[in-house]
Amino acid sequence: MSDKRTVPGRAQRGRGTPTKPRGISMPLFYALLVLIAIGGAIVLLSNTATPRTNTQAGATGSGQIVSSIPLESLPTRGQASAPVTVIEFADYQCPACGVFATTLEPAIIKDYIDTGKVKMVFHDFPLSQHKNAVPAAEAARCAGDQGAYWPMHDLLFAKQAEWENSAPPADLFAGYAQQLKLDRGAFEQCTNGRTHQQSIQAAYQASVKAGINQTPTFVVDGKAYDYNQLRGAIDAALAAKK
Repeated sequence: MSDKRTVPGRAQRGRGTPTKPRGISMPLFYALLVLIAIGGAIVLLSNTATPRTNTQAGATGSGQIVSSIPLESLPTRGQASAPVTVIEFADYQCPACGVFATTLEPAIIKDYIDTGKVKMVFHDFPLSQHKNAVPAAEAARCAGDQGAYWPMHDLLFAKQAEWENSAPPADLFAGYAQQLKLDRGAFEQCTNGRTHQQSIQAAYQASVKAGINQTPTFVVDGKAYDYNQLRGAIDAALAAKK
């Protein structure tokens, strides 16, 4: 619930009639009141509890974060025996998630995942302001039904600018499935039937319950980090395992 704030600059007289400062015409005075009211409304709206996206400053490296979703049920990249687990809470339509996936993640995969040091779990957190985030998550999971979750994951982020504002993106996603040489008919049956909708919604609710407030957020040993902190967090976790 938003805090109710008193709009500054309003004095009261009589039956709530605003007092006009001397030297200001009435039309200008009322115009100023309207601007103040609009400014106050913007401040109130900016303080709502909508999960943030694309902002890296909120992940602090403190506190314990645990998802109620069993990690073994989520898409995982890397060896099951890897000593360090990284959970990525992400939204396919989030621009910052796209930046990580296309520019930073390849080095993480090469240095840590391919070497058996880390396994990375992808935890869906499709934010409500991104209309195509859930369909994209469904596309990835439907591709996963044919053994191609990660190829679709990578392709969705690589082509994010192509589909993010598409209404609807179903044909594009089916085209990606075909590009990956999947059974397009089975893929479309999965996406059109919303086969994975409930599990994606459950992942979203678990993210909220865990206190995740932005995407992407990376959790290592129960602590949250942004992508600029991720490599250091992994190195610290690996050192602690020795």
